[in-house]
Amino acid sequence: MSACEKCWGDAYLRSLGNGKSQPENYKIILEEREDNPCSEKEQAGQFWDEEKQCDSRITRFSEDNEIEP
Repeated sequence: MSACEKCWGDAYLRSLGNGKSQPENYKIILEEREDNPCSEKEQAGQFWDEEKQCDSRITRFSEDNEIEP
């Protein structure tokens, strides 16, 4: 799994107020949201490809094992 951009951003904002590091807050947020995870679009954040409706960081393969653009 790639990092969730929404949770990472929320962890940064939380770290500004509580004195914990961003990674510490990220772990806490993931645990808090375990039963209600972010959508694929929220997880991708700025990497969401509206046209393909997917996270552009993830390489997709065709049925012929060719990398899709």
